Amino acid sequence: MIIRPYQTADLKQCAALHKQSRRESEKGIIFDSDLDRYDLKHFEKNWSEWSSYQETQILVAVSDDLIVGFVMYGKIKTRPDFDKGVVPRYGAEIYALYVHPDNFRKNIGTQLFDNACRNLADLKLTSLILWALKKNKRACLFYESLGGERIAKQKIEMGEKSWAEESCFGWRDIRKIIQ
Repeated sequence: MIIRPYQTADLKQCAALHKQSRRESEKGIIFDSDLDRYDLKHFEKNWSEWSSYQETQILVAVSDDLIVGFVMYGKIKTRPDFDKGVVPRYGAEIYALYVHPDNFRKNIGTQLFDNACRNLADLKLTSLILWALKKNKRACLFYESLGGERIAKQKIEMGEKSWAEESCFGWRDIRKIIQ
């Protein structure tokens, strides 16, 4: 497996992986009707938009010419309520980190996270947050295993019928966790 920067040709594979992985991770947390309402074209449109943002970095994990995971990150966008002062505590955010369900527990998520942290540290962005659904136990345990601390929470709408609570995980100095 290799981890490399996203390329435009990766759009369809990333959109399909995102759709499938998100469905797997949110099943039982939000209503099936809300999970079903977004088709592949919706994800492709979003990926086309997200990948065009100059400030957004994307890395993909590739195995046997298939994308098996991705991480999307950059400067912080979704600041916790307590962190909106003149000198914010957190400078970077992982916007999304997904691994194909067939590749869970194969160290892919950890490698994507580590590579994103290295790249952020190179940009002098050494504090990091990410938001995860509170009821997504797999994701929350994963982020805790990487040293993330729950620092905030928020409620978000997840479709026409669903809402969920997100936990914000924070790392005050990612240089301590990268080797």
